[in-house]
Amino acid sequence: MGLKELVGMLVPPFLRRVRDAIVNDRIVESYHPLEGAELAGDYGPSSRWDWRNISRDVAAGDDLDSEGHASILRRAYAAWCRSPLAGQIVNITTWFVMGKGVGYSARDSRVQDILNTFWNHVENDLSAAQHWMSNELQIYGEIFIRFFTNPVDGSVRMAMVDPLEIRDIVTDPDDIRKPVAYLREYRNRAVPSEWIDSYKSQGNSAVYPLDSETVHEVIDSSEILHVKVNNVSNRKRGLSELYRVLPWLDAHERWLEDRININKARGTFAFLRKVPTVPSKASGPFQTDSSGKYVVPKSGSILVVHESEEWDVLSPSIGADDAKEDGRAIKLMIAAGSGIFEHYFGDPSTGNLATTRSMELPMVKKFEDRQRLFEGVFRKIFGRVIESAVSAGVLPRDVDKTVEVSFPPIVPEDVALLTKTLVKQVEAGLLSKESARRMIPWIGDASREGEAVEEEE
Repeated sequence: MGLKELVGMLVPPFLRRVRDAIVNDRIVESYHPLEGAELAGDYGPSSRWDWRNISRDVAAGDDLDSEGHASILRRAYAAWCRSPLAGQIVNITTWFVMGKGVGYSARDSRVQDILNTFWNHVENDLSAAQHWMSNELQIYGEIFIRFFTNPVDGSVRMAMVDPLEIRDIVTDPDDIRKPVAYLREYRNRAVPSEWIDSYKSQGNSAVYPLDSETVHEVIDSSEILHVKVNNVSNRKRGLSELYRVLPWLDAHERWLEDRININKARGTFAFLRKVPTVPSKASGPFQTDSSGKYVVPKSGSILVVHESEEWDVLSPSIGADDAKEDGRAIKLMIAAGSGIFEHYFGDPSTGNLATTRSMELPMVKKFEDRQRLFEGVFRKIFGRVIESAVSAGVLPRDVDKTVEVSFPPIVPEDVALLTKTLVKQVEAGLLSKESARRMIPWIGDASREGEAVEEEE
């Protein structure tokens, strides 16, 4: 084992101990005695999880407490898994916002290489993670991105923390928007001993939990990037975008089930057979089974009866007329709550191309706003990666840290108009050639396309 690997194994645990001590002091300083209960005298890891109201609970009085919030997250996730409409709401937004993927371009080639290594690392896999981030932000209303930094080479790894595991956020008593620490609770499940024996028998070595336990972890705010939507200034957590439409998704599902039952009842019928007073004059199928019950003729069979008999078909009169408008009214509530127009839910008859384009403007603005949000998120992520490389000495301190983040266009524009607009913006110095290439929908990889153009020139 080389010196670099040895240092990489020993330094992070030591730094984590120092960091835990600093985090503990910061949390104690954040406590405001007028806001909640007294702190325990022992500030060790075993007691600090028992604190209550260590930050201002300005949201007290509403019905979205910690347990209610967890219930919302579970219901929203279940709706996304099983409801076609909820799945379409999330998918449509991700498809339009992310498209072919986020583009990034650094002015300095050394910074670009660092970002490429970070982006393509198997533990980060941002080509796929960017779409997961968009999905989770809509389902849960927030995402928690945790960073792990190697102090030796400055490399950064990121992981998504399940919002259900974040039990509370400690904030500055004077500014609820300024987090101090995140309280995480998760279940550390035991690994079966036979699995461990099989793994070690192959020459592998690792440490696995032998007993299931609930782990309480206090994470410093410097390790977490918390992104939230549907939020106001007096709340610490985001709110699921599906929360507004959950009742209407349930109502639409029940309505469809009722319509299925009604249509099934409409298809139910019975035979009414009128025979003359003298049964001997009756003819045709008058068969009985072994129990003496009359045998009902099968569907499609031919009845040959005496002219004195009458056969009628009875169907239930349930009085349920066409309820198309009722279903559309429920679907319109879902469309209004989600911001996705109804023709994206499988009904193209609600308008022509001209009316669709004019009515979709609010939806396009929603997607553009989400793109701006993620642009800021990725700028923060890239900034953290660059600063870590600078701190480790991999990049010089005077390196140009400018990084451009771009997204594909939401609405396909006319080819000639789009090209002309991009050319003018590049000539005016408002846009780089790399960013312009990323905005052209039919270009798959803007970087490779730029290299091909340079080779041709």
